[in-house]
Amino acid sequence: VLNIGADNDLKITHDGTNGDFESAGNLTFDVAGDINLDAGGAQIILLDDATEFGQIYNSSNDLAIYSSISDADLRLQGNDGGVLTTALLLDMSDGGSATFSHNVKLPDNGVLGLGAGGDLNLISDGTNGTMSAPNGNLTIDVAGDITLDAGGNQIRFFDSGTEIGLFGNENSDFAIVSSVQDKDIIFQGNDGGAGVTALTLDMSDAGSAIFNHNVKLPDNGIVALGA
Repeated sequence: VLNIGADNDLKITHDGTNGDFESAGNLTFDVAGDINLDAGGAQIILLDDATEFGQIYNSSNDLAIYSSISDADLRLQGNDGGVLTTALLLDMSDGGSATFSHNVKLPDNGVLGLGAGGDLNLISDGTNGTMSAPNGNLTIDVAGDITLDAGGNQIRFFDSGTEIGLFGNENSDFAIVSSVQDKDIIFQGNDGGAGVTALTLDMSDAGSAIFNHNVKLPDNGIVALGA
């Protein structure tokens, strides 16, 4: 045993196999160069009053940071203008769910991938953004309204990369356009459980209107024929 200080404030012991530093107060390592922690057992174990609360270890050459206590979280914290901030919390009682304190930023062409098979991907190339669900359907489910706001005046619809139609702003008129040559615009609905095509606008015949059944006008309504 090596005791240092008038009150033996620092004690260094060795039992023939293991060594121990014991300090009555704080313990500071102050070196002119770097501090190296070299654990041949691959683990640096962190204790609080002899209770292990974490480890830093070598996992097949990956650096692993481990929270030892059941359901105790991992936190990445820093100083934001003098305020202690938890930038990232990994909730170990919820399968490691990540809670960020603020924004999550990716570089151009960085991908935010959701699902084990990349089932939902969000990406931006620096100008345009893309949301893709390459393996299945995509559902947008909101408690309020869904607003589509296109500054380019068009909301375009595609099928496997081919444009089939669009909604457009034509001098403040609402335009519904069938984009494929000679393909119709079809209005359909459910009549007593049966699918019904109420109206077809035949684009191979200059937009001729074909109604499935009656055409009703109110009193004094006019059907105008000719230019």
